[in-house]
Parts: sequence; structure tokens; C-alpha cells
Amino acid sequence: MSQVDRSAATWRFITAPRPGESGIDDSGESPPGSLPPLTPLPAEPLALAFQVREWGRLASARRHRLALVIAGAAAWTQGMAEACLRDQPGTGVWLADGPLTRPHQPLAAGLKLLGRELDYLVYDTQAGFDPDSFGAATGALRGGGLLLLLTPPLQDWPQLPDPQARRITYAPEHLGGRFVARLTRVLASHEGLTLIEQGQPEWLTAPPPAASALMQSPTPPCPAPEDSGATYRTPDQAEAVEAILHTARGRARRPLVLISDRGRGKTAALGLAAGQLLAEGMARILVTAPRLAAVAPLFRHAAAWLKQGRMHVDRIEIGQGEIRFLPPDALCQGTEPADLLLVDEAAAIPAPLLERLLATYPRLVFASTIHGYEGTGHGFEVRFRRSLQRLTPNYRRLELQTPIRWAPNDPLETLVARALLLDAAPAAAEDLADANPDNCRHAQLDRDALASDETSLAQLFGLLVLAHYQTRPLDLRHLLDGPNIQVQVLKHRDQIAATALIALEGRFTPDLARDIYEGRRRPRGHLLPQTLSAHAGLEEAPLMDWARILRIAVHPAAQGRGLGRLLVGKIQDQARADHQDLVGVSFGATANLLRFWEACGLAPVHLGSSRNAASGAQAAVVLGALSATGETLARRAQERFSRRLPAQLAGPCRGLEPDLAATLLAMTAPEPPPAGDEPDWRELAAFAFAHRPFEASYSSLRALTEGHVGPALRQGNISLGQAIPLIALVLQHRDWGEVARLTGAAGRAEVILRMRDVTAALLVAMGKTQGR
Repeated sequence: MSQVDRSAATWRFITAPRPGESGIDDSGESPPGSLPPLTPLPAEPLALAFQVREWGRLASARRHRLALVIAGAAAWTQGMAEACLRDQPGTGVWLADGPLTRPHQPLAAGLKLLGRELDYLVYDTQAGFDPDSFGAATGALRGGGLLLLLTPPLQDWPQLPDPQARRITYAPEHLGGRFVARLTRVLASHEGLTLIEQGQPEWLTAPPPAASALMQSPTPPCPAPEDSGATYRTPDQAEAVEAILHTARGRARRPLVLISDRGRGKTAALGLAAGQLLAEGMARILVTAPRLAAVAPLFRHAAAWLKQGRMHVDRIEIGQGEIRFLPPDALCQGTEPADLLLVDEAAAIPAPLLERLLATYPRLVFASTIHGYEGTGHGFEVRFRRSLQRLTPNYRRLELQTPIRWAPNDPLETLVARALLLDAAPAAAEDLADANPDNCRHAQLDRDALASDETSLAQLFGLLVLAHYQTRPLDLRHLLDGPNIQVQVLKHRDQIAATALIALEGRFTPDLARDIYEGRRRPRGHLLPQTLSAHAGLEEAPLMDWARILRIAVHPAAQGRGLGRLLVGKIQDQARADHQDLVGVSFGATANLLRFWEACGLAPVHLGSSRNAASGAQAAVVLGALSATGETLARRAQERFSRRLPAQLAGPCRGLEPDLAATLLAMTAPEPPPAGDEPDWRELAAFAFAHRPFEASYSSLRALTEGHVGPALRQGNISLGQAIPLIALVLQHRDWGEVARLTGAAGRAEVILRMRDVTAALLVAMGKTQGR
């Protein structure tokens, strides 16, 4: 049984002070050095409720949030919480899964609290703990607010079943308890946190935040309240609004990058600026973010500024102007004009999609949370900096530092960051300056040891957050507890230079494999065998043993030196030693990523039929064989994909970028089709070397493109740029204007000239120039 380490914190019982000894005078100020008297606190709800009121007054004077952990049986913790809320002023939410006799919302509703402000929050973990929800919900508490975290007995909690496990594995009973065990250690050792545990009356607790720091620090300045009539609540926010206005009114191609931690008024600043610009007559402001709910504060603050107009959930209309939300993938089509584009929570949007927005819109603001519950501002900057410097070298960066919802050094903000590793950072760049394949060692980490090693865990998770736009707190739990997860790293002098998460998949029973193939069942996880069975028609795929690379990350200071390929090779060696049949990856397809995986020995075998709304990319699956059985399946998968790809490009994937389509055709490179499907070489020669019309040559051009462009690209007989007119026009049926735009041609006539040139190059390379 896991043991809670109680030695790391000082525990004191503090009860209600006697009259005149509250430590807070009538002005609300706290005399330096004064403390409420220490006397035993009866472990009963009414006494606790009285104590919480006194602690709340102390916290409110400093605009810090008050956090209590109430641990014990479900009925006991809920009764204690009810008592604490009996006289609690303001508005709040009780989040819980499972049956309760009082009004509540499910844990998942915590994600919808982004942008709201609460006076109290009850987070009930008796029926599960959702890290994503907890991180989002706690950010809604304002200074002086109350958090009641209800938990099972801390010593028992890591061993208890958690219904939230179904989000990680299709067999929840196999979930590990490392995440919760670490969480209990954090709760038990965090200064400024009040812990009340059923049946532990001898425990001594301290009022949060830490009394000595609280009493000795000066009262922090309060930001202007929203109803005060002040335009901006902090100087930081005023500067941010002015910078947004300058971006909108100033020279084009000079975007603004706005970052801050939560609670600093970043999204509100976007809304205030948007409202002001619309009031001045700007015609169209577009807003995008991973989710509409994330920008609700933006629309609320814009509406407050305008005080008129037609308000909708996703837009504000006034006269001929509007502020409108559109998802990122919709904007990338380039068909939605805008005077200004505001991109909120940019860290949770992939860099290739952001780059498309940057190339399409001349005036943009990118806003991101530094330590967000999904993605980080620093990670966004690292991934996107090169694009900004290349496309818009005169971009400006601004960081908001002053909290609005609570005072600096808020103990709850520190607790949440520590518990969820929101502020995790990778190894220092200087420690990896000379890292290379010759001086890095490979290791598969023991997750029990990793969960107890805060330095290594923070370094590893910080690297994953930095490298991947969608890394969030649930991934930390998956990393530590997923029953089929391996964590592999490359270390340079004990610093993590690269890491990968691997999921062991497959090995289903024949009955379950048949149900997956027939579309009757879809167990959670096990993406690769299910995708290859359900979508690629390989019924035996779920019977085999798979190693799926979930995430792979190389430290930015060590990139470009072959560490990624080295780590993939080590993963394949380990999987082969573990008797796995296949290794594979599913990812948002880009030409660069496809070439990386090809260099690692993995070949494309599947392309998703629609774009992911978050990434704006279509999912590709690549795999490599590790056994004779795996080799048979991999060969069949590649052959099927080669045959199906041209039809996909003409149908569900007709919107795929032509250069990406050309890359896939080059990688699959099917054998030339049977003689019956061969093009009419004389007809093609007449098109290439004479003046035969495009329409009269279309069927032969299609057969040429489907059967011969891929091999020609692989052999270097034509370039990707040369192939694009054939792919875009003949396979994807794009219109002439779109093909001209993609190729830089002046119009239809120039597109046809380019098609004649590439057709001629193909005929010459294949020795099919007879009949000229």
C-alpha cells in the first residue's frame, strides 16, 4: 500500500480565533506577525465551516485562493463540504461523477469553465479524477475563492478503481496507480494547503497561504473590478490592447504574439480590442481557437465594450461589421476574408496549420497560455518561431505578467502547476550542446522509479509538452499509468535528449478481431490494428502484436543530429526483442514527417479520408515489419494502399495538398499496371510533343498519372513540382484556376504547357517516344 509522506510539511490545527484575535482588523489589513491562536479543532462540519470562514477572510485580504483537501469516505467528505458552503457567498460549481443527492455537474464540465470566474469550487474525486478538468476548473476561481478537493483516504486512493481509467484503456482494472500516488504526495507536502482527513484528529494543519509569508508581505494592489467603469484592469492588459490595436491599424505582415499565464486577462484583452475596432468601423474580425468555448470571454468583453449589436454564441454583428468565430481548419481554405484574425490558445493548434494562417492573413494576433492545461506558450514559440522569422521577421512579442483573478504567488496556482506538471521544463539547452548519436545512451525507464523522480519526470514531460501541441495533463496520467505503455529515452550525461512513448497493441482474440473487422466493436486504444482491420480490410491485423509510437520528441538543442532516427531504431530493436510483429505510427500527414518515417524504414499504408479538426491534417499510418508474420501483413498493406491511393486522391482526399499527394505517390510507387490498363502511348506523345487537346487525351493522362508518376518520382525522373499539375488536375479534379494558383501559372494555357512538359519527361524516361 502506498504511504503518504507527512514529514515534508508542517501540520497544525487552527481553530476559530477568539473575538478580537482574528488577525484581521476592521480595515481588512493584517497586522505583521499576528497569527490566529492555535487550539484543537473538533473534527465536525460546523466547526470546520466556522474555521473556513476565518481562513477565507485571511485569504481574501491577500487575494489568494483558499484550498482545502477533505479526505475520507464519500458521505463524510460531502457532508463536510456541504457545511463549508452553507454560508459561502457568491457563485460556484460542484463537480462530481456518480450519484449525489445535491445539484452538481459532471467532472468533464470543468473544461467548460475556461473564461468564467467562480467564488467557490467543489471538486469531488470520489468517483474519479480528471486531470484536464481539474486544471481548467481551478483556473476559474478568483482571488479569495474557495477550493474544496474531496478525495478518498489518501493512503487508499492509489489502489482504488477509477472510472476515469476508461479514457486511457479498454481494461480499466489494469490501470496503474502511480499518478494518484504522486498526487497524494504533492497534496501532503504542499505548503499553504489545508488537509483534513477523516479519522486523523492528530494531524496538524496550517492555513493557506503560508502564514509567515502572508502576514509579512504587503497587501497586493487590486486590479480594477470589471464593474468599476475602468477600461482596463491592469497596466499589462492596457498595453496588450494597445498592441492589438496597433497590429490592426499598422503595417501588414507584422503579427503580434501575446502570451501569459492563466488569469492575466489575455483573452479579455483580445475581446476589448476587437470591440473597439468594430465600434470604429472595422468590417470583419475573425476569431479562431481549438474550441469555441475557449473564446467565450473574448465575445463577452467585446459585447461589453460595444453595448449594442446582435449577439450570438459565435459572432457579434453591428451594422455591416462582425466579429465571428471559425475553427482553424475552416480558415485554412483561404476563402474567408478578414481585416484582422485573432488566434487564441495558439499553442493547442499545430504549427503547419498556424503557418497557413500566417501566409493567408496579413494582420494577425497569436495569443497563447504559457503554462496551459493543453499546450504551452513556450512550446508554441519554439515550434513556430522559425515560421514567424521566415515569413514575418518584424513580428512583435508581448507577455502579460500581472495576475487579474488573484494576487502573485497564489498557493493554488503553484499547487496545480506542480500537481499537473504545467510548468515542467526540459533539460537546459547548454547541457545538450554536444549531444549526438555517439555519446547518447538508450534506456527504457521504470515507471515506478520515474513517478518518484520529480526531476526526471518534469524533464521528460516538459520535453513532450514542448514538442507536441496537444500534450495535456491526461497525458501525464497515461504516461505513468497506461497498462500497455513503455517510456524510452536517449540520455546525454543523465539529461534527457530525446524521448518516446510506445503503446503495445493488438493480440486480440479471434472473436474480437472479427467483430472489429465487421464494425461491431471498437475497443478503446489499439489504434493501429483496428485502423488496418476496419479501414484497410486486413482482418488479421488485431491478432498480431504491435508497437505503436504514440509520441516522439527530440530536444530542440539536439535536433538535426540523427537522434530521432537513432531512437526509432532502438525502439524497433526493443520491440523485436519483445517478439512484436510490427511497429507503426499514426500522425497528421506532412511531406516532411513522411520522409522522416521513410528514413526510419517505415512505409505508408493508410491515409484518413477527412481532416482532423484540431490539426487540419489528414491522418497517415506508416508501419514496419519486425517478424515474418509482420512482413506478410506489411507487404499486403502496402500493396493495397498503392492500389487505392489514386482513387482516394480523386475522391475523399481530393483536397490533399498536391505536394503531399506527390510524396505519397513516390513512396508507394506501385508496379506498372497490367497491359490492359496501360495508357495509349501514341496519344500521349501527340499531347506531349504536338497539339493534341487535353480533353481528348484525358483517359491516357489519367492512366499515366495513376500508374507511372509515383515510380518516376521515386527514381528522380521528374520533380515534385513537375508532378503537381497532373496530380491536381487529373487525379484530384481541381479546377483550372486552383491548379494555376498552386503551380504559379498565369492561367489555363500555361498549366497545359506544364502538363505537356511533364508528360514529355515521363515518356522520355520510359522510352515511350515512338510515334512522335
